[in-house]
Amino acid sequence: MPQVHFKRGNFIESSHRIEAVVVDRAGRLVLAKDRPHYRTFWRSGAKSFQILPFLAHGGMEKFALTERQLAVMVSSHSGDQFHLQLVQAILSNMGLSPENLACGVSEPLDPAIARQLYKEDRPYTALHNDCSGKHSAMLGLALLTGAPLAGYTAPGHQVQRLMRSAVARAAGLAENDMDEGVDGCGVPTFSLPLYNMALAYARLSDPTDEDWQGRHADAARVRDAMRAHPDCIGGRGRFETVLMEVTGGRLIAKLGAEASLCIGSCPAGQGLVFKIVDGGRRALDHFGIHILRRLDWITAAEQAALLQHFPPEIRNDHHQPVGSVEIEWDC
Repeated sequence: MPQVHFKRGNFIESSHRIEAVVVDRAGRLVLAKDRPHYRTFWRSGAKSFQILPFLAHGGMEKFALTERQLAVMVSSHSGDQFHLQLVQAILSNMGLSPENLACGVSEPLDPAIARQLYKEDRPYTALHNDCSGKHSAMLGLALLTGAPLAGYTAPGHQVQRLMRSAVARAAGLAENDMDEGVDGCGVPTFSLPLYNMALAYARLSDPTDEDWQGRHADAARVRDAMRAHPDCIGGRGRFETVLMEVTGGRLIAKLGAEASLCIGSCPAGQGLVFKIVDGGRRALDHFGIHILRRLDWITAAEQAALLQHFPPEIRNDHHQPVGSVEIEWDC
């Protein structure tokens, strides 16, 4: 099993184990290290597919939304001002307000933004929640289907039933093959094998009618919004955003809580998903760069550009290098 080692001097101080799988659009295993059917919660990795019922019901046209707004509806955004403005505009077009959001109030994912709000004595709001875009789409889906806005986060609500079905279909599973828990923003989240997560991203990266039951245009629309607007999917300095920017949208990427990452290779029609088993987010960027280069999904120049953003070294409070991050692959 691959491991990411954090070394101080020449000694390993801590390690993180990785589960990783690569699947092509036909469902063939390209890489499995070591348990392709290892189950975990998909968390925000499912957002790329939870949006599909909103598209199928004509939400983009009904509410006159842009592709940039579509991107923020599948995002785990950092809480930058432009993210908030995009979500606010979506809600306004629906005749709603932030008060309708049931995602909860949370600190922005970008620490610099959180610090600035603290310095200015400005409170966090539901718009700052990294899932506020997804929740705006859920509210829109309720309006489109005539379902009540109240209780839209409950598992039995029409909105959640439609989204659960869409996620299962994208992953090639029956709905009863997915276990369910409650996500940080209060809606259902799904547990399924990494293999099926990777299959969904392989299909998303190169959609066909056969894979999407005739709705491949909706899947392509999600993919293209992610490729065109990576700053909406994550935010400044976030690995998924930087990766899509560096590769010019050749790869699409979506982070999930507790350190999982889903990546689709658009030219190859393949999906990669890996999970840091202990949820250690700090290992994610380093392993991501390593495995992408090992798979030849990024060039040497792109690897170098990513390493500029995410250097494999440990520095102390004086900014002196005191250690390194190393990948052990064949364990």
